[in-house]
Amino acid sequence: MSIATLSLALLEHWPGAVAVVDVRDETLPVVLVNQSLAELRGSTAGEIRAAGLAYLLGDNAQAERMAALRLLFAAGDSTSLQVTLTDPAVGPYSAELRFEPLRDADGSVTHYAIFHDRVGLLAAQGDGAHPPRPPVARDDRLTGLRHVDLFHEFYRRDFSIAQREGRALALFVFDIDSLGVYNETFGRLAGDTVIRRVGRALLTGLRRASDLVARVDGGRFVGLAAGMDAEQALRHAQALALRVRELHLHHPRSMVARVVTVSFGVAQMRPGPDASPEQLLREALGSLEAARVARSSPATLSATPAEGD
Repeated sequence: MSIATLSLALLEHWPGAVAVVDVRDETLPVVLVNQSLAELRGSTAGEIRAAGLAYLLGDNAQAERMAALRLLFAAGDSTSLQVTLTDPAVGPYSAELRFEPLRDADGSVTHYAIFHDRVGLLAAQGDGAHPPRPPVARDDRLTGLRHVDLFHEFYRRDFSIAQREGRALALFVFDIDSLGVYNETFGRLAGDTVIRRVGRALLTGLRRASDLVARVDGGRFVGLAAGMDAEQALRHAQALALRVRELHLHHPRSMVARVVTVSFGVAQMRPGPDASPEQLLREALGSLEAARVARSSPATLSATPAEGD
């Protein structure tokens, strides 16, 4: 297996959004689109490959830009490019594309990997009387999940809809147990990998079109789901926590198990006219704090078998 082939196999499972073009072909075909990019762009991998490099560049796919990229590919250099794209759910946004060469065993550039990082939503043009709204970051750079600021925007929107239509909402908060100790043991880069893996596990567990999941900071995540009663919400939170545990990420110094685990809080309501989003959030955070206290108690720790015992 050549170095380039190995790189392609690894990029297929890269946690961030990435595509690959084959620079040996004059048409610069897109030969790989990983799942993260397909989810981020709201298209299938096949549709993106068929649309080609111009689709990835969006409004920046002018002839001059394409010519400049061809020169870059021929030279085998790295670069970054700011582009303007459109999300069907939230509208236009800015993104940074990083172009990195992939080489074969002889050192020749055969492909280019394009790493896609969302920078923020683009504000509507002001009318002179009111300044345009500052852009809101869409994605968390570490995990690729929703940025917490955008999550809160969607949360308030969904809460208002639930009030109007009489729908139930469930709010989840997750904390990675003993993350600070993990960082002390294995280093911050390893801790970042754990955060990404946990975020991906939560995202795949909250995957309906109406579900939301975001990283707040550190190892804390928040999720939102509609249409669940209190018992269903609790069972779903337990299933998500089990999904994280079953990643079997070794954590020898955890106070809970010998693998990475999460504590969680969950709150559910069918919001009435006087309810507020802050109320549901306070209840979820209170539930999380109660769970953390219970997990740290001597009785709970002595009753919790270590992983593998």
